[in-house]
Amino acid sequence: MDSQAVRRRLKPRSQGVAAAAACSALLTGAAWAQDTTFDDGPVLAERLLAGVVRVHGGEHGFGVVVGADDTFIYVVTAGHVVGSSGPVLLHGCKQALPPDLPAERMAGFDPAAADVALLRAQRPPGYRLVIRAMAPEERVAISDPAWLLGRDDTCAVRPASGAVAALADTRKLWRIDMPGVLGGSSGAPVATGRGLIALTTDSDNVNLTALGLASLSMRVRAAGARFDLVDARNEPPTDPLAAELDLAEMLGGFLRELRDAQTVLRQPTVKREYFARTVAEYDEVAKRFLATKDKYAGTLARNWPPEVGPQWLALRDRLWSAHENFLAVNSHARQIVETERIPQIVRDRMEALDPELGALQGAIAQFLRALSQRRPSNDTQPP
Repeated sequence: MDSQAVRRRLKPRSQGVAAAAACSALLTGAAWAQDTTFDDGPVLAERLLAGVVRVHGGEHGFGVVVGADDTFIYVVTAGHVVGSSGPVLLHGCKQALPPDLPAERMAGFDPAAADVALLRAQRPPGYRLVIRAMAPEERVAISDPAWLLGRDDTCAVRPASGAVAALADTRKLWRIDMPGVLGGSSGAPVATGRGLIALTTDSDNVNLTALGLASLSMRVRAAGARFDLVDARNEPPTDPLAAELDLAEMLGGFLRELRDAQTVLRQPTVKREYFARTVAEYDEVAKRFLATKDKYAGTLARNWPPEVGPQWLALRDRLWSAHENFLAVNSHARQIVETERIPQIVRDRMEALDPELGALQGAIAQFLRALSQRRPSNDTQPP
């Protein structure tokens, strides 16, 4: 079904809600925020560029917006980029800030202590800080892939990834293997597949030295500024936990919307607003199904018993076949909107689909039980 031609309005939930909840509950021990994302490292890093700025002071470098209040935004950068005097200008990497935004160094924050400086600038009207940005340090491991967000005055994710070479030491400094980066990246954040971990302070063409962002939160607040960044809540697809969470959440939502759409399309009449809402909600979960259906084949093969991968492929194909029944409704959508009546051919198709949707509910429950039995492994999957 296609939602582009119809308006959206709330409609009641059907029995699909209970079915989806029952299936999702089978994945025992999995607790996660409902807005968890499942992006790979480069996609997440590109998204996090929204909080990165170019900093022009005594030198050129980068910084990270770590907080905002009603009046100011607050930026951390490498101390040697701005020095102790002279004008400082900020340029947002994602056009969230006006060009050449003046910034000032904050008193009471000593840049010499760890080659880091705290800046503040007037908050532009309508500016919105993306706070979901940090990687939980306890979930970062040596050899995790890492990405540099900014180099040579260019706001971009460096195409070649590096790797975490050493975790934060007693000075809160990380070491990142990043060959080929010699200068031009001071103040640029480093991200893993779980979020930002550190701020670049030095590089030598082989390694980056980066100061842990989490360690700066208390210092920033002690200086009277805001530090609002929190866990990015991203599970990279290479992590088996991502497969568990993403597939369970997607299947529960898809089953719910399949049932809801079928219920609406079995009726002789439907208000066009209800039909519009049904189509729009179904399209959302169908897009997620399409984005997920081929994402985890390798992860399932590496981390689950050998029968789980083929079980998923068979379930995926059955879901696609069910989805095709709803794609067929597209040719009748205009008629339904104009007349508020469901054609008999559509109602018959939905009636005939009922046994398969019931069987799919059981197949999804069976797959989720298998998914909850991940094979124990000592191998850490890098994010």
